[in-house]
Amino acid sequence: MSLARASLWLSAAAFGGFGLWLTLDPAALGAVEVGVDTAAARTEIRAFYGGLELGLAAFFVLAARRPAWHRPALTVQVLGLGGAGVMRGLSALLDGGATPFMGALVGAEVLAGCLGAVALRALDQAERAPA
Repeated sequence: MSLARASLWLSAAAFGGFGLWLTLDPAALGAVEVGVDTAAARTEIRAFYGGLELGLAAFFVLAARRPAWHRPALTVQVLGLGGAGVMRGLSALLDGGATPFMGALVGAEVLAGCLGAVALRALDQAERAPA
Protein backbone atom coordinates (compact mmCIF):
# COMPACT_ATOMS: atom_id res chain seq x y z
CA MET A 1 0.00 0.00 0.00
CA SER A 2 1.32 3.43 -0.90
CA LEU A 3 2.04 6.06 1.72
CA ALA A 4 -0.73 8.22 0.22
CA ARG A 5 -3.33 5.47 0.60
CA ALA A 6 -2.16 4.59 4.11
CA SER A 7 -2.31 8.23 5.16
CA LEU A 8 -5.82 8.63 3.74
CA TRP A 9 -7.05 5.42 5.40
CA LEU A 10 -5.66 6.63 8.74
CA SER A 11 -7.47 9.96 8.30
CA ALA A 12 -10.67 8.11 7.43
CA ALA A 13 -10.36 5.96 10.55
CA ALA A 14 -9.64 8.94 12.81
CA PHE A 15 -12.46 11.09 11.45
CA GLY A 16 -14.83 8.13 11.44
CA GLY A 17 -13.97 7.15 14.99
CA PHE A 18 -14.35 10.64 16.40
CA GLY A 19 -17.43 11.32 14.31
CA LEU A 20 -19.18 8.16 15.46
CA TRP A 21 -18.10 8.70 19.09
CA LEU A 22 -19.42 12.27 19.21
CA THR A 23 -22.61 11.35 17.34
CA LEU A 24 -23.38 8.65 19.90
CA ASP A 25 -22.05 10.54 22.94
CA PRO A 26 -22.02 14.31 22.40
CA ALA A 27 -21.34 14.81 26.12
CA ALA A 28 -17.85 13.43 25.47
CA LEU A 29 -16.90 16.85 24.12
CA GLY A 30 -17.08 17.97 27.73
CA ALA A 31 -13.52 16.62 27.93
CA VAL A 32 -12.41 19.90 26.33
CA GLU A 33 -14.84 21.89 28.46
CA VAL A 34 -17.39 22.49 25.71
CA GLY A 35 -20.83 22.90 27.24
CA VAL A 36 -23.17 20.05 26.40
CA ASP A 37 -25.95 20.72 28.89
CA THR A 38 -28.69 21.76 26.45
CA ALA A 39 -30.46 20.00 23.61
CA ALA A 40 -29.27 22.68 21.17
CA ALA A 41 -25.64 22.14 22.24
CA ARG A 42 -25.93 18.37 21.76
CA THR A 43 -27.55 18.91 18.35
CA GLU A 44 -24.69 21.19 17.28
CA ILE A 45 -22.09 18.69 18.47
CA ARG A 46 -23.80 15.81 16.66
CA ALA A 47 -24.12 17.88 13.48
CA PHE A 48 -20.69 19.44 13.34
CA TYR A 49 -18.41 17.09 15.27
CA GLY A 50 -20.40 13.98 14.38
CA GLY A 51 -21.83 14.58 10.92
CA LEU A 52 -19.01 16.65 9.46
CA GLU A 53 -16.37 14.22 10.71
CA LEU A 54 -18.31 11.23 9.37
CA GLY A 55 -18.65 13.02 6.04
CA LEU A 56 -14.91 13.69 5.95
CA ALA A 57 -14.25 10.05 6.84
CA ALA A 58 -16.35 9.00 3.83
CA PHE A 59 -14.42 11.46 1.63
CA PHE A 60 -11.09 10.01 2.77
CA VAL A 61 -12.35 6.44 2.14
CA LEU A 62 -13.37 7.38 -1.39
CA ALA A 63 -10.10 9.23 -1.95
CA ALA A 64 -8.00 6.32 -0.70
CA ARG A 65 -9.67 4.12 -3.32
CA ARG A 66 -9.25 6.58 -6.20
CA PRO A 67 -5.65 7.50 -7.07
CA ALA A 68 -6.80 10.64 -8.92
CA TRP A 69 -8.18 11.92 -5.60
CA HIS A 70 -5.00 11.32 -3.58
CA ARG A 71 -3.46 14.76 -4.10
CA PRO A 72 -6.60 16.82 -3.27
CA ALA A 73 -7.44 14.61 -0.28
CA LEU A 74 -3.92 14.78 1.09
CA THR A 75 -4.06 18.54 0.69
CA VAL A 76 -7.25 18.58 2.78
CA GLN A 77 -5.48 16.42 5.35
CA VAL A 78 -2.43 18.69 5.52
CA LEU A 79 -4.34 21.98 5.64
CA GLY A 80 -7.32 20.81 7.70
CA LEU A 81 -5.64 18.68 10.35
CA GLY A 82 -2.35 20.55 10.33
CA GLY A 83 -4.16 23.88 10.61
CA ALA A 84 -6.38 22.62 13.43
CA GLY A 85 -3.39 21.26 15.33
CA VAL A 86 -1.29 24.39 14.98
CA MET A 87 -4.16 26.68 15.95
CA ARG A 88 -5.21 24.42 18.84
CA GLY A 89 -1.65 24.44 20.16
CA LEU A 90 -1.22 28.21 19.79
CA SER A 91 -4.59 28.86 21.39
CA ALA A 92 -3.86 26.54 24.31
CA LEU A 93 -0.62 28.41 24.95
CA LEU A 94 -2.14 31.88 24.51
CA ASP A 95 -5.23 31.17 26.60
CA GLY A 96 -3.63 28.90 29.18
CA GLY A 97 -5.83 25.97 28.19
CA ALA A 98 -3.09 23.39 27.84
CA THR A 99 -4.18 20.04 29.29
CA PRO A 100 -2.86 16.53 28.65
CA PHE A 101 -5.92 15.75 26.50
CA MET A 102 -5.46 18.98 24.52
CA GLY A 103 -1.79 18.11 24.04
CA ALA A 104 -2.74 14.68 22.71
CA LEU A 105 -5.11 16.28 20.21
CA VAL A 106 -2.47 18.78 19.11
CA GLY A 107 0.06 16.01 18.65
CA ALA A 108 -2.31 13.79 16.67
CA GLU A 109 -3.47 16.63 14.42
CA VAL A 110 0.02 17.97 13.70
CA LEU A 111 1.34 14.44 13.13
CA ALA A 112 -1.51 13.71 10.69
CA GLY A 113 -0.81 16.96 8.86
CA CYS A 114 2.89 16.09 8.62
CA LEU A 115 2.11 12.57 7.41
CA GLY A 116 -0.06 14.03 4.67
CA ALA A 117 2.73 16.42 3.68
CA VAL A 118 5.24 13.57 3.47
CA ALA A 119 2.77 11.55 1.37
CA LEU A 120 2.27 14.54 -0.96
CA ARG A 121 6.02 14.86 -1.36
CA ALA A 122 6.26 11.15 -2.16
CA LEU A 123 3.59 11.60 -4.86
CA ASP A 124 5.59 14.47 -6.35
CA GLN A 125 8.78 12.40 -6.38
CA ALA A 126 7.00 9.42 -7.96
CA GLU A 127 5.60 11.64 -10.71
CA ARG A 128 9.07 13.07 -11.46
CA ALA A 129 10.80 9.70 -11.50
CA PRO A 130 11.76 8.42 -14.95
CA ALA A 131 9.45 5.71 -16.22
